[in-house]
Amino acid sequence: MKFGFKRKNQRYTVLVVPEGSQPVFRLKMTSTYLLAGLVAAAVLLVTALVLFTLNRSHAFKIAALEAKLTASSEQLQATVSDKEQEIDRLLLQLVELSEKSKTLETKMTELERLEAELKSITNGERAGSGIQSASALSWQNSDAGRSMEGMGGELIPLSEEDIDSLIEETRESISASLEEMPALQARLEQTKEAVTEYKKMMRILPTYWPADSLTTTSPFGKRLDPFTGKLTLHNGLDIKGNIGDLIYAAADGTVADAGYSTSRGNYVTISHPSGLSTNYLHLNEISTAKGEKVKQGDVIGTLGSTGRSTGPHLHFEVVKNGVMVDPEIYLIKPEKDEDE
Repeated sequence: MKFGFKRKNQRYTVLVVPEGSQPVFRLKMTSTYLLAGLVAAAVLLVTALVLFTLNRSHAFKIAALEAKLTASSEQLQATVSDKEQEIDRLLLQLVELSEKSKTLETKMTELERLEAELKSITNGERAGSGIQSASALSWQNSDAGRSMEGMGGELIPLSEEDIDSLIEETRESISASLEEMPALQARLEQTKEAVTEYKKMMRILPTYWPADSLTTTSPFGKRLDPFTGKLTLHNGLDIKGNIGDLIYAAADGTVADAGYSTSRGNYVTISHPSGLSTNYLHLNEISTAKGEKVKQGDVIGTLGSTGRSTGPHLHFEVVKNGVMVDPEIYLIKPEKDEDE
C-alpha cells in the first residue's frame, strides 16, 4: 500500500496502489475528515485496549472465584462427610452409653445383693454360694463376656424418635443409678465395718479347722468307749489323719499349757480372747510353748497317737466357762477339692 498526499486547498488524496495490473484507488478528503478519522481510530484503539485490559482482569477474577468456589465446595463436602462421621460416632457412643447404663443398673442390683449377703454373714449365716452367683452374673452381663461372632441382620438406621427415646432412657437410667449410689455406698461402708468386726470375731473364735484331714471318726457326745465298751461321754471331736500331719490353732490366742499326760498324750491348750479355750490331744510332736502368742492357722504341732489312743487322730476340744461343748458349733469345715 502506498500513501501519497497532495496539499491543494486543504484537500488530501490517498492513493491505494495494489500489486499487479490492478487500477490505483484514489481517496480524496479534506483535512477535517482525515483528522476525524485519525481521532476515531485512536479512540477505537484506546477503547479496544481498555476493553482488553478489563476483560483480562475479569477473566482473572472469574478464574480466582471459580477456584475459590471449587475449594469451598470441596471443603463443604469434606465438612459434611466429617459431620456425618461425627454423627455416626456420637450415635455409637450413645448406644455404648446406653449399654453401660444397663450394666450400671445390673451392678447396682448386684451390689445390693452383695450387701444383703454380707449382712447375712455378719448375722452368722454362710452365703458363699450367693456371692459366687453374683460374680457369675456380673461376668455374664459384662462387655468382656460378649462375642462378636454370629451376628447379622438388615441395616436399619435409627430414626430421630429412636434416638430421642434412647437418650431419654439412658438419662433416666443413669440419673436413677447416680441418685441411689450415695445411699448404697453409705450402706456398704457400714456393712464393710460390720464385716471387719465379724472377721475379727471369727479369728478369736475356734472356727479354723485344726487338721489337714476332714474325716471325723467320733463326734462329741455319748458313745461306747473304744477300750472298755461302756457308754461314756466323749467330750471332743476326733479327726482321723496320718502321723506327722500338721495341726493348726483354731483361733488367735495364747498357749496356756503344753505337755504330756498318760491319757492326753502330747497336748496343747490355747486360751482365746473370746473366753473360750481349745485342747489338742494325742499329738506326735509339739511345736509351740506355754506363754507363746499364736494366730489362727499357725502350726502348733503334728498329728499322732500318743496317750490313750487307738490310732493316729486329733482329739479336739472346746471349753466354754469350764464346760466342754461340741466343737462343731464353732468349726467351719472346708469344702473338699474336686480332685479329692
